[in-house]
Amino acid sequence: MTQLEHLIQQQVAASVVTTVSRATDKIAEELAREILKDVAFREEMRALIKRAFAVTLTQLATEHTP
Repeated sequence: MTQLEHLIQQQVAASVVTTVSRATDKIAEELAREILKDVAFREEMRALIKRAFAVTLTQLATEHTP
């Protein structure tokens, strides 16, 4: 494989990864919108986030010794 062929192959691979990543993000957003319509799931997520928030606040308020 020539250096030019190698560079072209790398660029094609990078472009494919970018395209697949964008498509994956769009699909994940669609799925998230669908699942968030479920009230029980939303409440469960809310409880998880509240717990994580409380833990984070506690950690931030605790003195840190290096």
